[in-house]
Amino acid sequence: MPLLALPSRPVVRLAAALSFWAVAPALPAQVTLSHIVDAAPIPVGVLRVNVTNGWGRYDERFTASGTRALGDELSTDSLGPRQFPALLPAEAGLQTLSNDPRTRLTLGRLAAISNVRTVTTPIALEYGLTRRLSIGILIPVVQTRRAHSLVVNKDSGGNVTFIPSRSRTEAANANQAVYAALSKAADSLGTLITRCPSNPSASGCGAVNANPSDAASARAQALAFANAVRSGLGTDTSTTLVAPRSGSTLATAIDAQRTAINTRLQAYLGAGAGAVSGVFTSSSPFTYIDLQGTSKSAGLLQGPIGGGLDSIYTINPAARINAPSFGAQFLLFDRFQHDTLPPGHMQSRMMIGGSFRFASPLADTLHTTLGVLSDVGAAVEAHSALDVISGRLGATVGVRYVQPFASTVFAPLFGDPEAAYPVPVFGLTQRTAGATIGLDLTPRYLIGDWFSVDGLYGFERTGAATYAPASVTPCANCEALIAASSVGSAHMVQRLGFGFRYSTVESTARGKTGFPVEISFSHLDTITGDAGAPKLSRDQIQVRLFFRLRDQ
Repeated sequence: MPLLALPSRPVVRLAAALSFWAVAPALPAQVTLSHIVDAAPIPVGVLRVNVTNGWGRYDERFTASGTRALGDELSTDSLGPRQFPALLPAEAGLQTLSNDPRTRLTLGRLAAISNVRTVTTPIALEYGLTRRLSIGILIPVVQTRRAHSLVVNKDSGGNVTFIPSRSRTEAANANQAVYAALSKAADSLGTLITRCPSNPSASGCGAVNANPSDAASARAQALAFANAVRSGLGTDTSTTLVAPRSGSTLATAIDAQRTAINTRLQAYLGAGAGAVSGVFTSSSPFTYIDLQGTSKSAGLLQGPIGGGLDSIYTINPAARINAPSFGAQFLLFDRFQHDTLPPGHMQSRMMIGGSFRFASPLADTLHTTLGVLSDVGAAVEAHSALDVISGRLGATVGVRYVQPFASTVFAPLFGDPEAAYPVPVFGLTQRTAGATIGLDLTPRYLIGDWFSVDGLYGFERTGAATYAPASVTPCANCEALIAASSVGSAHMVQRLGFGFRYSTVESTARGKTGFPVEISFSHLDTITGDAGAPKLSRDQIQVRLFFRLRDQ
C-alpha cells in the first residue's frame, strides 16, 4: 500500500507552487507572498507541511512619470528646516541677522543610496479533516533589512555648520557677548530717548533730539539683532547648535549688518557702542560625523535638532517570529478525473478559505529614520482559487482579500509617521494597515509526470495605512511640516514572472518512489505601480512534504 493516497495525475499536476495562506499586506518593506493559493484538497488524515522562503528586494519606487531611487527620500541639495523643523527658529534668526527675508539655512547636500531586502519564511501545517475540509496553522518568520550609504556635503556647501559639543562653550560665549553688548546699547539709547525730550541739554541728547525717529529705529534694530542672536544661534551651550560658515555669503552679510547697527548706535552713544566682535562662525563644513554622531558625542540626529532620532545606518535586525494565523479551506466543487485513465475533457475545481492572524505581543517601531515594520498586527483574510486543466495546459486563478486591524506601534505622533524625516515627537499609537486585494493568475505547461513550467501574473491593491490621532501637543516649530505632510496613499501594482515545479507526489502514491515531495521556484518583478509603490523583485522557493497521520 502506498504511503499516501493522493489525487490522480491531473490533480498533482495542478498542485500550487506556493503555500496556503498569505503572510501580510503590503508594508514599507514587506510585501505579501503572492501565487500561494490553489484549489488542491488535502487528503483525509494527511498532514501537509509547507515551508516557503521569499526573498524580496527593491531600490526604487514608482513615480507618476517613472521611477526614482529609494535613496532620494533622504537625499537633498539643502539639508535644513524642511527636514528638521527644530531649525526653523535658527533660519528666522538668520533672516534678521542678514537683513534678508530670503535667507535659507542650509547645512549642505546629502546624497543617499538605499535598498530594502526582506526574507519571509511562512511555515504552514495543514491537515485534511474530510474530503472537502482542511484546517491549518501558519507561523511567519520575517526579517527586514534596509541598507543606507550616505555622502554628506561632498562639495563643502552650506551656509551654516553643526557645532560639536566640544566647541559649544566658545560659541556660546561669543554669541552671548554680541547679545549683551547690543542689548546694553539698546537700553542706553532707550534711556536717552525717554529722558531727552524733557532734558535737551543732558549729555547725548543733542543727536537724539535732532532725529528721534531714527534713534528709535536704531534702538529697535539693535534689539532685533540681539534677540535674533539669542533665538537663532543661541547664547548658552544648550541652544548653541549651529553657526554660520566662516567666509560664506551669510557670514559676511551678518557681520556687515552688525557693523551697520554699530555705526547707527555710535551716532547717538559715541565710539565703542555696540558689539566689538561678531557672532561665532566656524570654518568646518557640516560632515558625516556631525550628522550621525559618535559613541562619545551626539550628532545632529540624536540631539535637540533631530529630536533623538537614531543614526541613519543599515537596519539589519534578527529574524522575527510573528504572530500565527489559523485558517481553513473548503472544496466547493471538484470536477477532476480521479482515476488513472488519460483525461479527455476540461477539468475544474474550486475552493474557498479564510484565516485569522493574531496580533504580535511586541510593539513595532518607526523610531529609526526610514525604519521598516515587520508586522502589521491582527487581520482576517478571505481567499479562493479555481484550477482548470485540459491536456498539458492548465491554470490557477486565485483571489484574496486581507483586512488588518489596528496594531500598536512606536511612531511619530504628527505628520507622516513613515516619512524619511519624521516629525520628532514619538509615542505609542494605533496603526491600521490598508486592506489588500489581490488577483493571481498562473498559467502552466505540464511536462511529463514530475515537472511543470508556470507563467505568473499578479495584481495587487493596498490601501493607505491610517494612524490614530495624536492626543498630545505638537512640538514647537513642527506645524509647518505637519501641514505639508500626509500619510502615504493607496497604491496598485502589477507583477510578471515565471516558475517551475518538481513533484514526486503522484509517483509515491503509485509506489514508484519512497517519499512524496514538491519543490517549486518562482520569480516575480513589479512592472507597473502607482506613485510610492516599491519596484519589487522577488524570488520564492517552497518545499511541501506529506505525512499520513491516520487512514481514511
